[in-house]
Amino acid sequence: MKAIVIGAGISGLSCAYLLQKEGFEVTVLEKENYNGGKIRTIKENEYLVEAGPNGFLYSEDTMKFIDQTGFSHNIIKAKQSSNRKFIYDGRLYEIPQKQQKLLFDNFLSIKSKLALLKEPFVKPNPDDETVAEFVIRRLGKEFLDKLIGPMSLGIYAANPYTMSITSSFKRIKEIELTYGSLIKGLVKLMSQKKATASSVSGQFSKQLYSFKDGMQSFIDYLSQSLNVLNGYNVVSIEKTSKYIIYTDSHKLDADIVVFAAPAFEVAKIIESLDNKLSQHLFNIPYSPIVLIALAFSKKFANSTVESYGYLFDLNKINSVIGVLFDSSIFDYRSSNSSFLVRMFLGGALRQEIIQKNNLELLQCAIKELQRSAKIFAPFEYYKIIKYKKAIPQYLLNHKEIIKAIQTFESKNPGIYFTGNTFYGVGFNDCISNSYNLIKKIQSI
Repeated sequence: MKAIVIGAGISGLSCAYLLQKEGFEVTVLEKENYNGGKIRTIKENEYLVEAGPNGFLYSEDTMKFIDQTGFSHNIIKAKQSSNRKFIYDGRLYEIPQKQQKLLFDNFLSIKSKLALLKEPFVKPNPDDETVAEFVIRRLGKEFLDKLIGPMSLGIYAANPYTMSITSSFKRIKEIELTYGSLIKGLVKLMSQKKATASSVSGQFSKQLYSFKDGMQSFIDYLSQSLNVLNGYNVVSIEKTSKYIIYTDSHKLDADIVVFAAPAFEVAKIIESLDNKLSQHLFNIPYSPIVLIALAFSKKFANSTVESYGYLFDLNKINSVIGVLFDSSIFDYRSSNSSFLVRMFLGGALRQEIIQKNNLELLQCAIKELQRSAKIFAPFEYYKIIKYKKAIPQYLLNHKEIIKAIQTFESKNPGIYFTGNTFYGVGFNDCISNSYNLIKKIQSI
């Protein structure tokens, strides 16, 4: 059977690889002349700059997939220094490894600490709500501003006042509904040895990995074993006894079609099949991101640089929403005499930043490093990368969009949707979704 996968990001490539293993004749159509989507690695002047994600947390599915492809020997672990993480709230506060210690220092106010005592008695809400509504209801506004809000920006570049808690942090909502309380649930899960504190934090405890030559090295390796046609802009799809895919200059047929492209691209393709779903997809917002990489001589490094990096209290954000010290996270990212910093500007809370020119952006970045990291030094290298549509936003209507997609799939057997627009934005999510999709196809 023939399968066409539209989109050669990690979602499309991983799905295509697994389909090929199942015996399908697979063709991947990619609009751009490169593969990987936002996963791109730039090597310049002894620096390795990730234009997208710099790594991935431990995941059974991801490790299984990398091993299945034969690329495991290229995996590298994050350095010990990456265990240090900060929140900037007017000073750089180092998040303790044991997060219970948050209760015994001066990071949170007494009022917020007392709110934790009340949390087990807060009535669960069975309905979806925004991340802000959920956190304020259960823990108070300071927890939102100093912890969960910054994490929402760090993962999704999202506005916690509009993003869905159920679609974005499903596990947290599940704990509330199952146990009636986050604290009760966490204690219960830990006692059952089914989880650690990372069940709620989601980000601070698991081992971080990448690849020696950057994330794109895996994309390139994966692409070599697949039939990827670059420069193929898919414009429409027709349903006959098979599916006919029309590009700007070609026509292809397939028994199975997998959409693994951004929502706004898929919306145009399916418009003739389902105008209502097309409009839903068109309306999914994407937050803009400007990524700025800066390198400095190590003689200007301070103790803060020997860490993963930091996020910002929502009340302390200027233009930058996150700072990563990449050369302190992974080896092979800079020369021995320098350190590499990646900064993320914009997101849903600072969308106007995408309009600034490169000089203005550099000024914003340097000013922020001086303010928060106390780095006063001339940079030796810089790279600016702009994404007008970087990360899809999971709003309160996200569940309805997923239902509409599932209805469309049932009416059009052989068409499937995957990708970070729908079922999780992370590298791990995309690979897990590919496994789930293969199971769905196998069950038919």
